[in-house]
Amino acid sequence: MTPSNPLFLNRLIGKAIDLVIMLAMVSLPLYPAGALAAILYILICDGLKDGRSLGKRVVGLRVVNAVTGKNADFKESIIRNSPIAVAALFFLIPLWGWFLYFIIGIPVLAMEVYLMRSLSHQARLGDTMADTKVLEWVET
Repeated sequence: MTPSNPLFLNRLIGKAIDLVIMLAMVSLPLYPAGALAAILYILICDGLKDGRSLGKRVVGLRVVNAVTGKNADFKESIIRNSPIAVAALFFLIPLWGWFLYFIIGIPVLAMEVYLMRSLSHQARLGDTMADTKVLEWVET
């Protein structure tokens, strides 16, 4: 898959929107509630209605179970987003957390994008762990 693939680009935009939401939650002045809310959002976001996070709704994508074809549920969302949530755990560490996020979390995100771009079926690590795939949203 090439980076000019519309699905790839939409996935990047959708995840970027979700990460902006996560960072906005982390920035809430109610430490550690903001960081915990951000981690919770990232974990369950793809299990929201119709297997669509807020970012995926904007770009017209959804997450489905690769075997059954049914929309992702909360369990699959938690599994597929756990690599990103683990990186977000650094936000719970006062002062050093942002530094650790940039040292460890950003490379985790970069690896996810690399896998999504490199593999023929565009599966990132989280998709492989949860046996999910991302499809374009089709209104039924």
